[in-house]
Amino acid sequence: MAEQKKSKGRCSKKKVVATIGRFMPIHNGHKNFLVKLAREYDKVIVMIGSAYEGESIRYCITATEREKMISAIFKAEGIPKNKVVILPMEDKPTFEEWLDDVLEICDRYRVTHFCTGNQEDILDVLDKKGIKLNMDFINPEADTTFPYHATDIRNMIISGEYDKLENLIPNETKPILFRYTFKEILAASENRGISFVKGRQTVDLILMVKDINDGNIYVLLGRRPHNKKDFPGALALPGGSIRKYETAINAAIRNFFVETGIKIYMIDNSLEPAIVRFSNVPNTNLEQLHMVGIYGSHDESLNGSRGGSSQCFALLVEDDINKFKKIISPSAGLKNVQFYCLNKIDSQYIKINGSEYVKLAFQHADMLQKAMWMLNATPKLD
Repeated sequence: MAEQKKSKGRCSKKKVVATIGRFMPIHNGHKNFLVKLAREYDKVIVMIGSAYEGESIRYCITATEREKMISAIFKAEGIPKNKVVILPMEDKPTFEEWLDDVLEICDRYRVTHFCTGNQEDILDVLDKKGIKLNMDFINPEADTTFPYHATDIRNMIISGEYDKLENLIPNETKPILFRYTFKEILAASENRGISFVKGRQTVDLILMVKDINDGNIYVLLGRRPHNKKDFPGALALPGGSIRKYETAINAAIRNFFVETGIKIYMIDNSLEPAIVRFSNVPNTNLEQLHMVGIYGSHDESLNGSRGGSSQCFALLVEDDINKFKKIISPSAGLKNVQFYCLNKIDSQYIKINGSEYVKLAFQHADMLQKAMWMLNATPKLD
């Protein structure tokens, strides 16, 4: 039972504070208490709640965007990266299951203080159930004068109160908020919001290279093992499952390295697109890692038998493709990983190497189509 769990390592001299919130979206009230925690404690654990929920106005912003906005706040305030840990949290059917996850994180990071202002959903429930946690509680609203909640901010966006809204949102989060999040909030208000399919949550990563030698566009694909239940032997993008508490973008980078041998180093995830570098491909430039979208379907012919959704990311590179070919060395997952000359994308099929039409696994052709549009929208370098 959750109430019987004991937190470990409380004798540590370090003061570690954990906080959890949905941050939909982040406003200056959030910023004030997050920065205050970072100034007063040795380490801050920020748990992003409802990481795989969508479709309603209450769950209208991806955890990836919320992670970026939180990172942007800490970066602007000069908080070192190694002082902050950002973890996505999956909603659970019961309070006890949710609390077990929270306590698991608190034990893992030796949390000494817990920060929450959610009286109704957390503090009152703990009190009612007689659950005592071996950490000090902090109420972020105890000494704040910020009079608004995330619901108020969403309502201002929906009603178009920009003049009022502008002063309530941290400046460093506005590039993401105004470019992406506004649209998601408005879409959710019309029941067209982001949608996660329940089940296995995964990532895919597109590496699309415009070769400076021949001007052609190539995409990195591999063959799914023939013993797979879903799409055996089909060509597919590198990707895989998201581990518990792992951010989607970190899962994409990790899975991509396992299935291709090409290693991506995250430089700045406070932006969209994120700034990255290939750490084991020689003589490459800084690159941009784009969010492509969330893909999922209740149709098994598109989504496989395990359900769930995939969060897709893309690297759109203009370089000498031979640099990348030399590095390819998968350690697990896909077989026969190689670059294919991408000629045309049509429904679930792509035309590769000048003549061959092949069907890709899952919704990977749709992902490639959007990535191609994004590539075509980038400035030409010649």
